[in-house]
Amino acid sequence: MRSFLRSCAVALAVLLVSGHAQAEGAPSVRTVGVARKDNQLVVSVGLPDLFGPRDVERLLSGFSTRVLIRVALLRDGSSEPVATATRLAEIVFDLWDEKLRVRLSAGKARASETLVVPTAKAAVDAATSLTDFVIADADTLDTRSPYHLSVRADLNPISDELVTNVRRWLSHPSGHGRAGSADSFFGSFVSVFVNPRIDDSERVLQITSQSFLLPEGRAP
Repeated sequence: MRSFLRSCAVALAVLLVSGHAQAEGAPSVRTVGVARKDNQLVVSVGLPDLFGPRDVERLLSGFSTRVLIRVALLRDGSSEPVATATRLAEIVFDLWDEKLRVRLSAGKARASETLVVPTAKAAVDAATSLTDFVIADADTLDTRSPYHLSVRADLNPISDELVTNVRRWLSHPSGHGRAGSADSFFGSFVSVFVNPRIDDSERVLQITSQSFLLPEGRAP
């Protein structure tokens, strides 16, 4: 089993080489899936190019790997987010059963869950993919105003204080999804899109979505 997992890691590493170069550059425009579900704005996007070859290999070492994804919703022409959301993923390789466990935490609206996956590729996909990820209540948004998303993914945030604050905010997300909250961490959350510091994490990937209008409702 272990040799199989390492083979998967090598294969994934080859696929991510080109993406790794882009991960450290300026924000790129990427098509993001946007929908309205249960009267909430949800987004879907994959960010596997956050991982480089060595990062993939390290997943099988037994050490914990963290992926922090922060999403901000902005009106076109404005730099002030109208809504934000955060998700923290933690990947650990279980040396006993030779499987990877991915713990996903995204606040009270989406309860934490732990996935057991057989390969490094599956772990990367789980940690870096957002699927129908809730960003805001649709009722709070202007149907006539075009919006776009700013997305930042951090691989292994270096600051223990940042990780502690993220966990505390996910447990008690006062003002979650709304700009203008008095929560002090919310203020620092917004600032990362204006003044991103690469040295806060081992690697940062930042993208901007296409411009879009609030979608029509869809069946759950």
